[in-house]
Amino acid sequence: MNARLDLIEMNIREELVPKEVGKRTYLPAACYTLSKKEKTSLIGLKSHDCHVLMQQLPSVAIRGILQKNVRHTITRLCSFFNSICSKEVDSQKLDELEEEIIVILCQLEMFFFIFFLYYC
Repeated sequence: MNARLDLIEMNIREELVPKEVGKRTYLPAACYTLSKKEKTSLIGLKSHDCHVLMQQLPSVAIRGILQKNVRHTITRLCSFFNSICSKEVDSQKLDELEEEIIVILCQLEMFFFIFFLYYC
């Protein structure tokens, strides 16, 4: 609900804004509001394709675009996904991965907060 209310503040995706009918609030389904082009670009991806998208492409796609600290954090996130998607994960490494993802998520939250303050 909060994410949908944020759409009102950002003046985007008005078709996804919550609607009040009587005493109830209804959230329109996002899948009905995608254009045909948006739907076809997502159809046909297999689970392996999604793994590749999350593990490999972001670090390559952002090279030379974002600041070094943001690139480093996104690369660490891709590395995290690569680690947890491997066939075998050492139980001791899981503790390290848990600590690392906490730091990564905090850094991403900080970047998005700064971005929001700067551009909004």
